[in-house]
Amino acid sequence: MTYKKLEQLNLKKRLNAGYFFVITLMILSGIISIACFSTLYTNLNHYIHGAQTADTAVKMCRIDVNIAARNIREMALNDDTSTYSNYKQTVVDKLSKVDIQLKTLKATGIVDADVCQEYSDALQKWGEIGYAIIEDIESGDRDAASARSCIFSSSKQSGLVATARISISGASMASVKILRRYSTGA
Repeated sequence: MTYKKLEQLNLKKRLNAGYFFVITLMILSGIISIACFSTLYTNLNHYIHGAQTADTAVKMCRIDVNIAARNIREMALNDDTSTYSNYKQTVVDKLSKVDIQLKTLKATGIVDADVCQEYSDALQKWGEIGYAIIEDIESGDRDAASARSCIFSSSKQSGLVATARISISGASMASVKILRRYSTGA
């Protein structure tokens, strides 16, 4: 209705038209805001879930690598060759779980591809060294296994693992900051 038509109406019809217009705008505004909030909530949950998944994947990689390293160490310390197959199988199982977790980490898209590849390369080098130590132990060459174990704890590979861990922690901290911002309305 135009303004001139509203002037010609009596007071009751003018008030009804005004209230109808205001209520219609309020309903439209409410529907749009609900749609926007649901979209924001969905995006936020997706991001947080991805950050938690990436964080969990890195933590599981660290746990599985530590278990594999412990089994290699126990294999080196144990003179009973009949137990080597159990130790080796545990190492193979744990390193295959690491591969699964690395694929999960890459799939989240939270961590930069370069950092993720760097982390993957460091763990792959670690696995190669671990398998070489196992071969040396099984062949009875404990001196070569001991020499290779020094490579295990090289500072460069520790730095690569720390870099990836920091990136994951940064992603987790970013999700916490986003949560705080949305919860406080800032």
